[in-house]
Amino acid sequence: MSKRGSIPEFVDDYEDDEEVELVEAADCSKNLQSFCIRLLISLFLIACVSGAVIWSFVNGESGTSTHETHRDASKNFSIFIDQYSKKEGLYVTTYKLPEGSDDTEPKVEEFQSFWFQSDTNKTLLHQITPNITIYAFEHHAYWYDTSAETPKCTFDTNMNYLTYIKNLGMTTLERHHSEYEETHNGDKVFVYQGNPNEVLLTNVNQKAFLVTAYADASTGALLAWDTFFTSDSDSSEMVFKTSYEYPHMVPAKPDPSYFFTPTECSP
Repeated sequence: MSKRGSIPEFVDDYEDDEEVELVEAADCSKNLQSFCIRLLISLFLIACVSGAVIWSFVNGESGTSTHETHRDASKNFSIFIDQYSKKEGLYVTTYKLPEGSDDTEPKVEEFQSFWFQSDTNKTLLHQITPNITIYAFEHHAYWYDTSAETPKCTFDTNMNYLTYIKNLGMTTLERHHSEYEETHNGDKVFVYQGNPNEVLLTNVNQKAFLVTAYADASTGALLAWDTFFTSDSDSSEMVFKTSYEYPHMVPAKPDPSYFFTPTECSP
């Protein structure tokens, strides 16, 4: 393939060998000098970018924000604050291990979950299960179901922000220990417990008898809670415990755009 516009280079057979060598040495020196300059500039730019990335990562992961509102969770626990999961959390279901079973460990299922709460505006977005998410407002709620091929949204006037939180068993918790406790991920927390008779497990005829909540000892944010259920059967399909874990919960007001309902929820 010919290269149009390129000028071929020729070497004069009668050119003095020493002169050719001097020219080539000069070109090599210039090229080396140019390469070193470009290398130094590249290294400088890489160092600047790396420093900026590390700085933003450290500051972003530290959870510090001028909009955060910390509270003392050692005296009393309250879920009625502005808070949201900065990163996705976990919904964990632990099933009952039947008596006489050969299994040494119960069946456990883990799914992603999130929590966005604005107590200021009485709004809550909670992914309850992999397919069910609630958009709870002050006077009503939407249940968003993605289990079918076509998502479904149900308008519920009997459910709202306050009622849903009460149904979680989060309004009657007490702290029985004065010392710090530690969650499984090592965060310092205060532990609160209660007897939530009103809690019902989604799509399962089981009632809860104990809720244990973990409040961040530094910020007061809700990091996790466990709900323990009774069962009248010895079946392995009976749920022993459900857990919601949000290790990156931030005590700040979330972006209002998170509470925009899906198009399926429009009238």
